Amino acid sequence: MDTSSLSYCQRSFGARSSRVLLFAGVWDLLDRLATDGRLQAPRLVFGEITKNNDGIGKWAHAHPAIFRPKGEHAARVVDILKEPGQRLVVATAPRGGEEADPWVIALAEAICATLPTLWEAPVGVVVSEETKVGGISDICRRRSIEHLDFAGMLTVEGLSMGPPVGS
Repeated sequence: MDTSSLSYCQRSFGARSSRVLLFAGVWDLLDRLATDGRLQAPRLVFGEITKNNDGIGKWAHAHPAIFRPKGEHAARVVDILKEPGQRLVVATAPRGGEEADPWVIALAEAICATLPTLWEAPVGVVVSEETKVGGISDICRRRSIEHLDFAGMLTVEGLSMGPPVGS
């Protein structure tokens, strides 16, 4: 999961305590995905979402195991950054201003490349709100990695916020 989706979760479902209560199912799902090891993010995402002491930052501190070691899958990141027209990193960013976007894609790609078990093949899905040309969704499409936004992930995971469509 990318920083943008965790930030979206904070803005939409956790900005006020009343929203946390109203959308408890969202937070329960995130907890369950984290506990089951199904929600993962590069360590850079942890740094980006814990800058503020908000709900999602506190949630991240409570679930440190979801954040993968820094530098994991570096060879994949190098390959991703060679993609023509990629706009995952800002070329004019200050030196050391690393961004999580290519690491998010590399992590999902590595999960997809893991050998399947007897029961199922691993699925690496990138969850991000970013849709710019050359950004995460575009690079995922080019590299055949499934991409969802946060609401799409909630839907795929079976979380419903209201009556079925057409009711």
